[in-house]
Amino acid sequence: MQFTSLKSRISVIFLSLILVIQVLSSIAIKLSIDKNARRSVNQQLEVGERVFLNLLQHNGDSLSVGARILAADFGFKAAIASNDHETILSALVNHQSRINADIAIFYSADQNSLVISENLSETEVSEKIAEVIYAAKNDIQKNNFTIFNNQPYQLVAVPVKAPLTIGWVVMGFEINNSLANTLHKLSNLEVTFISQSGASPWRSTAGTMSMSSSDQIVKYTSIQPALSTNRNLELTIGDVAFGTRYVTIFKNINDSLYVVLQRSIDEATAPFKVLLLNLLILSIVGMLIFIVSILYVSRIVAQPIVELADTAKKLEEGDYTFKVDTSRKDELGKLSSAFSSMRTAIADREKSILKLAYLDEMTGLPNRASFMKELNSAIYQSETNREPLSVLVMNLDRFKQINNVLGHDFGNELLHAVSIRISQVFRKDNDVVARISGDEFAVLLPATNADVAMNIAQKLLQAFEKPIQLDDNFVDITAGIGIANYPAHSNQIEQLLSFAEIAMQVSKAKKCGPVVFDPSFDAGSNVNLTLASELKNSIQNNELMLFVQPKIDLKSRVVTSVEALIRWKHPTRGMVFPDQFIPFAEQTGLIREITLWMIAEASKVSAQWLEKGISIPIAVNISARDLIDSDFPNKVSEILKSMGSNTSLISLEVTESSIMDDPHRAKQTLLHLSEMGIKLAIDDFGTGYSSLSYLKELPVSELKIDKSFVMHIEDNLNDRIIVSSTIELAHNMGLHVVAEGIENIKVWKFLQEMNCDYGQGYYMSRPIPVSDFEAWHQQWT
Repeated sequence: MQFTSLKSRISVIFLSLILVIQVLSSIAIKLSIDKNARRSVNQQLEVGERVFLNLLQHNGDSLSVGARILAADFGFKAAIASNDHETILSALVNHQSRINADIAIFYSADQNSLVISENLSETEVSEKIAEVIYAAKNDIQKNNFTIFNNQPYQLVAVPVKAPLTIGWVVMGFEINNSLANTLHKLSNLEVTFISQSGASPWRSTAGTMSMSSSDQIVKYTSIQPALSTNRNLELTIGDVAFGTRYVTIFKNINDSLYVVLQRSIDEATAPFKVLLLNLLILSIVGMLIFIVSILYVSRIVAQPIVELADTAKKLEEGDYTFKVDTSRKDELGKLSSAFSSMRTAIADREKSILKLAYLDEMTGLPNRASFMKELNSAIYQSETNREPLSVLVMNLDRFKQINNVLGHDFGNELLHAVSIRISQVFRKDNDVVARISGDEFAVLLPATNADVAMNIAQKLLQAFEKPIQLDDNFVDITAGIGIANYPAHSNQIEQLLSFAEIAMQVSKAKKCGPVVFDPSFDAGSNVNLTLASELKNSIQNNELMLFVQPKIDLKSRVVTSVEALIRWKHPTRGMVFPDQFIPFAEQTGLIREITLWMIAEASKVSAQWLEKGISIPIAVNISARDLIDSDFPNKVSEILKSMGSNTSLISLEVTESSIMDDPHRAKQTLLHLSEMGIKLAIDDFGTGYSSLSYLKELPVSELKIDKSFVMHIEDNLNDRIIVSSTIELAHNMGLHVVAEGIENIKVWKFLQEMNCDYGQGYYMSRPIPVSDFEAWHQQWT
């Protein structure tokens, strides 16, 4: 059984308990009544036996007194002496009548005279009277019993003396219904006399029971091999149970006489049944009172618990505005107080959880989850109002290097300052600015199309033209910004944000300011993912190719070295340039295998050139992953040995930013390579956060200025100042300088005037296959 409420459970449990108690009590009482009733019946039977024996003794005494009176009568003696049978018979009959006896007998001492008051056979009487007289001679007080003509008698024999014994007077009572009724009145027991004479069957001679009941008693007696007397047993007669006791009256070889005393057990228990009925009525009344009481008590107990359950339900539903009644002073009141405290604590924790779940702790801006929630609501609103919305994603440039160089605490402060400046640009209440990842911010612009979003993005970049000051440091912030529009680009929140991020990646790659998403970007992304998976097999399939671009001494115009560049000759896509697969190689770790392949190819080519009399070193670019590999120098050494090359013909170039990813480990790797005799150069100088003071600690001999500073020096005064200052400082530190991005003679001449050592760019040569270099070299010289 399932209970729907505590109240019903309490009620049913206690009602079941009281019902069980009542049933068990009733059973116990009934068993006790039955036991006590049977004990009472047994006691009555034992008392009835004693009453019966006393009654027989009383009757015997009456017979004895009457017989003595007759035996002492002079006239009776005279009649005996004269052998006057008629007078003797008359005296016997008169005296029998006087004492209400049922039989009177005179038996002469010489056994020649026998006078009987009843019509009985002298032969039968003489034999049995002789036994009675014989017994009386031994015990004059003894009651004797015998059976004449199937009728049992109680007899008393008294001698007639004159002065010698001249005969015996025998007086007797029948064992009949009168005796049975007398005993029944005295003991309240049912009485049945049963006897057996000679070979005759058992028969009932008298009793208070009905004929059929007497017959059942006789039948039971007949089948018993030996009657058990002086003990109680239970007989069922006519579907009525009787406590029964057999009492032996007399028993000899030929005759037996018993009295069966019985008491109805049902009659004995009848008074107790009334008591049991009264107890049942009282139990029912008590149970009804208990039911009312327990319902009342269960309501008192359960009602506050029901209220607390409702309270818990409200807490589950997130409703913390209600109040809990704490007025009770008992245990339930304490429980209510605990619930009230729990409600307050949960409400406070819920606020904290919501804050942690939807707020960026560092900047105080909404986080990615909150932004996605707002974007979902905004798209629903835009769909309802049939108006567009735009999403801007901005990612800071070189933030990782800032963290590594200036520390994470400084980086956190910078992010907070950036968040403030972004928030100052967007002041509309419905604009949402969020920090969605480490150095990435997103802006939700409801009711804004892509063109308006582009203008807003331009204003955002303009806001960062002024450096951010943190303590004594000034930080220039640049960033890539991508824009995606609903419904033009997507109506799915995840996809819309993803498209904005893709556009942001394009913006960062092209360094062209804000970029609006174009479907071709996503297709290109899919192509790049495919290329990334195919790149794993490109080395084994011999699909990679080595290109070179010469470095020229700007004064002597002599080719001093070449930079090794990689191309991927894809079997179906044709020539694939490094910017399409190198980023994926760096992310997956394949860049290490590519670097070792390039070093091996460069070593093989340099050895071949040396055999032809061309002693031109080849510079190979290495990545940040190579720099943090402590075993990288050993791998380079093994490659050089296997290819028959030497360290003077191979140099390594490392970008400024890759060094700053892990400055300590990078420095250790570079020192090891330098100790091997390999020349080292810093590539793309000016695009990272390193300084010349830091670079002077590294074992580098050459510094390459990034082409972004070189390409426009003839038109841009700032670029000329930066390049000139860098060359001068590098020379002061004993470093050679290579300028990248020389595309015309004007730039060449500017660099000559600045005393730049070497140059590299399309003006001298584009990257060419290594197989074409010898022809180009002959033409150049």
